[in-house]
Amino acid sequence: MFSHWLWGMALTRKKISWKISGPMGVLPDLLAFVPASINRMLNGEIRAERPDENSVTSDMPFAWEIYQWTHSLTIVAFLYCCAYYFLKSRGHERPAYMAWIFVLPWFFHILIDIPGHTIQFFPTPFLHPFSDLMFDGVRWSTWWFFFPQVIALAGVWYLLLKREKDQSIVEMADTAALA
Repeated sequence: MFSHWLWGMALTRKKISWKISGPMGVLPDLLAFVPASINRMLNGEIRAERPDENSVTSDMPFAWEIYQWTHSLTIVAFLYCCAYYFLKSRGHERPAYMAWIFVLPWFFHILIDIPGHTIQFFPTPFLHPFSDLMFDGVRWSTWWFFFPQVIALAGVWYLLLKREKDQSIVEMADTAALA
């Protein structure tokens, strides 16, 4: 889940606050699993088993009901439209662009989850409720799937921070030259 937060921040860096982009990157999972955890506790299940290779989606039916919606591009499109009309009604100069930046972390979360989940354990129903199409990916924790993502995420952050540092050096030099 931490990687979803970091991807959301990286994709929207310098466009919206990390206080929005980070949570938007993990919201699809939080909206599904936090209520499911609360539901389990209210029903007397103090601690659920940690998911492992033998876990299946049917082990968590309440979470699955919500997950289908939070991992659907239908919801992303709906959120985009809401953000667009909200920004447009406020007279924002670029409502379509900013609405896209707002939903981009959620959208990217779904894109990462499509290949990162198996049919047996929380496949990503990205066209729900219009289609049950889902792909049989691999568990995100599979080493040859997990480590390239970590390396890509680290590389993206390295490049972002390097570019920002280089830009600040150029700005300081320009300021010094003007003085």
